[in-house]
Amino acid sequence: MQVDQARQVDQTRQVGRMGRVRRTVSPRGFLDDAERQLELSRAELRESEAIVYAYRAGLRAAGALIEWEMASRKRRPSGSAWAKLRVLRPDLDEWSEVFEKHARVASRAGLGLSQGIAPDSRGTIYRDACELVDVARSAVDYLPKVA
Repeated sequence: MQVDQARQVDQTRQVGRMGRVRRTVSPRGFLDDAERQLELSRAELRESEAIVYAYRAGLRAAGALIEWEMASRKRRPSGSAWAKLRVLRPDLDEWSEVFEKHARVASRAGLGLSQGIAPDSRGTIYRDACELVDVARSAVDYLPKVA
């Protein structure tokens, strides 16, 4: 029951090393933000910005999975979100690999370096982000509200 309560908390404040305040977002908060990023990606007319928004949606989905798994652990793995996901959810290693590649494309797009970015990157990253958001929603048992 205590683990479920920890997973339900929307936002908490924790004092980390050296007195820094770290805000922890719940898995649901990450997923809601992922949906917002996907919406921004769909609406964006500029290719480079749409790529960045889609990548961020995938990153938020990874954040949801990481926070969900951390509810039952004491120590947070080090490294990037994709490295953490690989440690906490070895079954999702392929997603980590895919999004590590997307990270490089999104970084170039975010810097305005459109040369060398494949023409289908926007659609590929968006589709992968949608799929990872679905995986995360299923894993944390948080399905979208449908009218």
